[in-house]
Amino acid sequence: MALEKIQHIINYIEAHYHQDIPIEKLEELSNYSYRNVQRVFKNIFKESLGAFQKRLKLEHAYKKLIYTSDAVTRISYSVGFESLQAFSKSFKKQFKISPMRARREKVGIFESFIERFRQEDKSISRELVFLKEVRVFYIGIQTNNYSSPDIENLWEKIDTLVEAGPGTQYFGIIVDQPLITDKLKCRYEACINKDPLNKQFFSTHILGGRYAKYIHKGSHNLIEDTYRRIYIDWLFKTDLELDSSGIIEHYVKNEYHTENEDNFVTEILIPVKKK
Repeated sequence: MALEKIQHIINYIEAHYHQDIPIEKLEELSNYSYRNVQRVFKNIFKESLGAFQKRLKLEHAYKKLIYTSDAVTRISYSVGFESLQAFSKSFKKQFKISPMRARREKVGIFESFIERFRQEDKSISRELVFLKEVRVFYIGIQTNNYSSPDIENLWEKIDTLVEAGPGTQYFGIIVDQPLITDKLKCRYEACINKDPLNKQFFSTHILGGRYAKYIHKGSHNLIEDTYRRIYIDWLFKTDLELDSSGIIEHYVKNEYHTENEDNFVTEILIPVKKK
């Protein structure tokens, strides 16, 4: 079975992770039996379809717990659990911590990631923006903790498939929160806004809402340090509530525009919760 058939299934589960998904729907999307879909999915992603969907439910719930002030009961229902008791039991089994404790101790999740930067005087500027929806075409990968070589290899592949032209915009979608998701299962999607007319690409829509916009200047190899400052800003200097959807990196100025990495400019767009 071709990987693109699995991508269709991933897209559908991501959009409907909080609902019961009929086996017949997955067979319809792939044109294969559920048994074959399950076998190939597990071979590629090292987990079953059911485990993948349940993990998405719990990871979205974890993000909602630490990103928002929504009631725990509301969060449990919003991600598809039938009761708070069932949610709490599954959450504790997955993360070895109760939902309420996860919320109380949210700074601890980020502590080891940001500790070296807590005492520095540097701050990072932030702008709240409303962005229109954009149709993009993407190829996704599963990468170990957003490994730079993995992502660079993906963009090199795209380079061989698409001839960049005037007006082409480049985006990366950080699908998962690596401080929550198993680092080996983190997903990244490389997107362009021009239709490449190539079957290896899938179409989706990004943006379309409120974002906290931060700027990273320089090499993408140093972008983690900018994320550290962003989390410090969010945790200790704002009262922003965030959305559980993916973070978007807009590569405003990159290797397609300049050979000097010091001149790279990346907008990091953190989705803000809808009011």
